[in-house]
Amino acid sequence: MIGIAAVFGAISIFAADFWVKSQAKADSEEKTASIAMPAEPKVEFKTIVVANAPLRYGMQLDKAQLNEIPWPQDSLPQGAFTSVDELLKQGSRVVLSPIEINEPVLLTKLSGPNGRATLSNMLSPGMRAVT
Repeated sequence: MIGIAAVFGAISIFAADFWVKSQAKADSEEKTASIAMPAEPKVEFKTIVVANAPLRYGMQLDKAQLNEIPWPQDSLPQGAFTSVDELLKQGSRVVLSPIEINEPVLLTKLSGPNGRATLSNMLSPGMRAVT
């Protein structure tokens, strides 16, 4: 009698173990299926002009000092140029503020077309320079 009870006890243990494992596996598969993979963010790029070498006050810009690289369109700096040709098409420009390597070349750091690096470019409107 004890032998039969032991056999039925062992069978019930294996059956319960099998049932628990199958329930856990089914739950994990449901959770895995219900978890959506996050959508990969779409980043659109636009070309921007950056310095190829350190640019200092008074240097005249040319194509050798500039490079075009892709830049996230959502974070384009204001006054950035999208191509070297656009930057130089109206005439040569002079650097008014230092620009480091791979730093975007911005309109605020340059003179106007065919401009000069003079003291008058450094003064605010309404100010006077005395020499």
